[in-house]
Amino acid sequence: QACSLTQPQPAMAEDDAKARAAAHKAKGNAAFAAKNFEEAIGHFTEAIQADPGDHLFYSNRSACCASLERYQEALEDGMQCVKLKPDWAKGYSRKAHAEFFLGKHEEAEKTYREGLKLAPEDAALKGGLQQVLDNKNKSSSSTMDMGLLLEAVQRNPKLAEYLKDPGFLKSVQTVLQAQHDPKLVPVVQQMVLTDPRIKELLKTLQGRDSPERSAPEPVPSEPPQKKAKQEKAPEAKVVDERTDQQKEADQWKDQGNTAFKSKNFEEAAEKYRKAIEVLPDEMSYYSNLGAVLIEMDKHEEAIKICQEALDRRYEMNTANPGGASYEKVAKALCRIASAYAKRKQFDEAKTFYEKALVEDNNRFTRQAMRDLDRAREKWEKQQLLDPEKAEEHKQQGNEFFKEQKFVEAKQAYDEALKRNPKDATVYANRAAALTKLLSFPDALRDLEEALKLDPKYVKAHHRKGTCHLLMKEYHKALKAFEAGLAIDADNEPCKQGKAQVLSTIQQQQASGDVDEEQVQHAMADPEIQKILSDPQVRMVLRKMEENPAMASEVMRKDPQMKAAVEKLIFAGIVKVR
Repeated sequence: QACSLTQPQPAMAEDDAKARAAAHKAKGNAAFAAKNFEEAIGHFTEAIQADPGDHLFYSNRSACCASLERYQEALEDGMQCVKLKPDWAKGYSRKAHAEFFLGKHEEAEKTYREGLKLAPEDAALKGGLQQVLDNKNKSSSSTMDMGLLLEAVQRNPKLAEYLKDPGFLKSVQTVLQAQHDPKLVPVVQQMVLTDPRIKELLKTLQGRDSPERSAPEPVPSEPPQKKAKQEKAPEAKVVDERTDQQKEADQWKDQGNTAFKSKNFEEAAEKYRKAIEVLPDEMSYYSNLGAVLIEMDKHEEAIKICQEALDRRYEMNTANPGGASYEKVAKALCRIASAYAKRKQFDEAKTFYEKALVEDNNRFTRQAMRDLDRAREKWEKQQLLDPEKAEEHKQQGNEFFKEQKFVEAKQAYDEALKRNPKDATVYANRAAALTKLLSFPDALRDLEEALKLDPKYVKAHHRKGTCHLLMKEYHKALKAFEAGLAIDADNEPCKQGKAQVLSTIQQQQASGDVDEEQVQHAMADPEIQKILSDPQVRMVLRKMEENPAMASEVMRKDPQMKAAVEKLIFAGIVKVR
């Protein structure tokens, strides 16, 4: 038998890509409206991969990233949006918004003005520009606490060199303004991550990590010559500069730590309280006591003790410099957040974690926030679990399906799965509703989930085959029907489905017509792509055109090759004449 290799038409491929992109865009918009920003980013990314020339996808993904405070990613998407569509004003709004929250105020002002040239009455552009100008006015009118700053410079001479940099000086002004303007908090967080000088300044202002008060070494006019041999530096003597009061308090703290590690929580709490009695102006003792109380399930008491300490932070720093440093304050805030999380008060917990990040943006707190989100999601799902209500929603969905109200049926099955996500039959039923709504990819995902829960669920195999059949993925449909028959050889729906697939393939081969939609689906299948990239398969296909008898002999001797070629025939890639 001779054969020919079908090639997909470029125009059809482009139309299919745009259709996929539009579908992902619609899902992304729905996720954005529901404030599921990570999910929305995933859909817009899929849309971009399918159609990278559409500026709207970059604009929408930029908005999602900005909502998650991932402003660098938001800026990159905003720039690409403007590049693709320079006459679209909204793209400038996306770009400028990200620039502002990255602290690039001059660039943001310029971008907003460029956008206003295209749309002078655009409310978002006008509001954004006003925000930039207001911030600029605050920066110019605010005055720094020179006494405090000079004291910090005396304590750490390196700051004098840093302050010669106008950019660093501007950053210091922004840090001070952030104490009164919460909108600048993300900007400060970004500064701390990107400029270690800012963190060093903040530590010095708090009286922590202060180098000795010695004048900076003079810069030599010529670089010193390397010595032949490096002189061994004398070992520095460790001097304990703590007061007797601090030493006594730390002894109680160390005893508390030992008891805590041994899970002797009552003893640990007693030791930490002793430390507080000796030195009440040390924040870390309160944090440690809070940790013990949380382990003892005394969450309310832990919150109260840590909050009372936080209310005295400035008083503590005055009496005991560094006693309420940024890191120590952040730890106390994390203790409060942890206590709220234990009480399932997730909103309050998130608020205190965010406050902790403002004080000290470290990876442990960021991880704690991610853990909090996962714990919240898990807890909320657990609260919905109710097999009886799940069954009620399932039966309701079945009634809607019988009445051909497929949207309502799908919604009822959604509710059933929220209350019992381990019921394979509900996934299969929702897949049936989705198939009626022509949402084949979503239906296939549900059927895969049903088969994970119950691999021998024949009805799921049949519905999967039906879905592939409707998508003209005949090779996959045949595989699904055969999987069902392997479990139940007498299953009539699977037998009829297999017969329909074979009949359709036979008619298609006999007609010689090329079904472009079928070919497009097949060419997007990784399994088909792998077969076509195999040199031996391509050699056999050439032989089928030049010498069909020899090709038939090769396939007769090699079952794997025969199966590969049959898949190409069933997929519509190879036409047999």
